[in-house]
Amino acid sequence: MPKPNRFSVITTAVVILFGALVYLFAWSPVFTVKKIEVTGAPTSESVLSITNASKITVGEKMARIEPRSVEQRLKSFSWVKQVDISRNWIDGHVHVKVVPRTPKAIFNGKTLDLSGTVFELPGFTAKDLPLVIASNPSDGVQAISLFTSLPRSFSREIASLTAQSDSNFTIKVRHANRVLTVKWGSRDDGDLKIQVFNALLKDKENKKVRTIDLSAPHAPIVK
Repeated sequence: MPKPNRFSVITTAVVILFGALVYLFAWSPVFTVKKIEVTGAPTSESVLSITNASKITVGEKMARIEPRSVEQRLKSFSWVKQVDISRNWIDGHVHVKVVPRTPKAIFNGKTLDLSGTVFELPGFTAKDLPLVIASNPSDGVQAISLFTSLPRSFSREIASLTAQSDSNFTIKVRHANRVLTVKWGSRDDGDLKIQVFNALLKDKENKKVRTIDLSAPHAPIVK
């Protein structure tokens, strides 16, 4: 009876080892998902959305999770800027790291960030965001830029900003239980325009004013 040569012994050992590893990683209960961790999602509702959309379940075999497929699925959410999936084979934890978009304004009933992306963030309440009215997100971003350039003492009274173009803005400002329409014009001379605005409102003759045109701050018009 011929003796098995060394090559066939090694080959058989490799095949057995490979089969054992395949079973260990793909079929045995050793390497399974024991916990799913979601970080970066800013609200409990967004965490739930990410968890559900990932389709990763506790008890699932770690080897059967395809990080790239999960990442592409989660990137379909408009509020997700970046996402990264990592697996810890030792403790069975799957880490889903999300980088969300940052809401800067309300635009067409949704939120808008500085890149001009319009999105809905589950569970987000836009208490301190300005309302931006514009024909397109790009002009909306310009309105956000104007809003953030203004001092807080003034911007906190703003009800809305309308961008007719990237250099022609109208602002609705709350004052003394009424809303004033301020034709702001371009973003230039912001500090001067606020000084003129405050001075005009101190004048008793302007108690019933509804519209202030500050597009030329050295020659303001009140109505």
